[in-house]
Amino acid sequence: MSSLSARHSLPYLSPSQAQKHVTVNESLQLLDALLQCAVVSASQEAEPDDPEDGDMWILPPGRSGHVWDFIAPGHIAAWLDGRFTSLAPVPGFLAYVIDTGVFQLFDGTAWSVIPLLADHVPSFGVNTAADATNRFSVKADAELLSHDDITPGSGDARKIINKADSAHTASVIFQSGFSGRAEIGLLGNNNFAFKVSSDGAAFREVLRADANTGHLALQRTSAERALHLGGANNPGIRLQEDGSDGYGELVTVSVGQTLLSHVSPPGEDALIDLAPSPTDGTSSAAFRFFRGTNTTHGCYLTIHAGDGTAAFNHQLSGKWNSYLNVAHGDLRIGSATPPVCKLDVDGPVRVGSYSVASLPAASAGAGQIIYVTDETGGAVLAFSDGANWRRSTDRAVVT
Repeated sequence: MSSLSARHSLPYLSPSQAQKHVTVNESLQLLDALLQCAVVSASQEAEPDDPEDGDMWILPPGRSGHVWDFIAPGHIAAWLDGRFTSLAPVPGFLAYVIDTGVFQLFDGTAWSVIPLLADHVPSFGVNTAADATNRFSVKADAELLSHDDITPGSGDARKIINKADSAHTASVIFQSGFSGRAEIGLLGNNNFAFKVSSDGAAFREVLRADANTGHLALQRTSAERALHLGGANNPGIRLQEDGSDGYGELVTVSVGQTLLSHVSPPGEDALIDLAPSPTDGTSSAAFRFFRGTNTTHGCYLTIHAGDGTAAFNHQLSGKWNSYLNVAHGDLRIGSATPPVCKLDVDGPVRVGSYSVASLPAASAGAGQIIYVTDETGGAVLAFSDGANWRRSTDRAVVT
């Protein structure tokens, strides 16, 4: 039978041994050092001149000193009863390192930091190994980042990606089979951008929000207006109803018409000022509104009230209740039948009502028609001859 224990070499009592207390005390002293092991440092190389009783160190490869020179690197040097004792660690040995505040584990070959028991670690992996590039790696079907309801926190949940300066990148990359397909963030500047790729090599910028102006560029690297569209092939906007093959487009085309926005529009400035301009110099300029399929519904332009409601003040329809003859400028109201004169109304017409005392100026223009509510003999329609209002019944001047 060995005189020492298998793992920590604690001395055993021998049969009929004299001064048994010496062996027992030595074993207790070693147990005191090994139990809940805490070392002063695992990186200190110089042997201390005046250690405290019970102080211990995990010796690094570069250790030096008149005693430490003879203790193997990785062993624990314990100052006990005025001298250093070498304690050889065994696999599974755990020690708390006081100067760094971490736990280290001996795996049979070397000491290493235990991530879950450390305040800061060089890398960490969940269900996978981390490396020098991906220092934090996770393999999982889902990850959850939530606000702090334990401490408790404020209820906010803010995740921060910080870069060194404007010229660097702070982004999130989306991959397919570990090949990049989309990237979003601050890509080499302080503008917020979104890029996509079909092969993981060539990326196309789809969107950029300018940090200085707040302008939004689509398929452009700069925006001169609040929304600036670009692109090599027919840049524009398409509006299409779900379930329909009909659509409308606001586009720039290579042949025919180009839809332009005036830089300096004449007259009063408008929020939107659009001009269809024929690029060939001969084609007609026109705006077109149409449906791709023939239905019972109309195609129309509405001008809404400026009160924030859905109600509209004016509606121009190509199929329902109004018809504008493009060739002649004639207008038909109340029917889809083409007009036969400048104003063709399919239904009653109502004109303004006035009392005799509040008649408008007849001199504003001959041909005006009004409804006089209190004329002698009763209410009557009246027309202007350019100087007076005359009753339509007998052409007498309204008095």
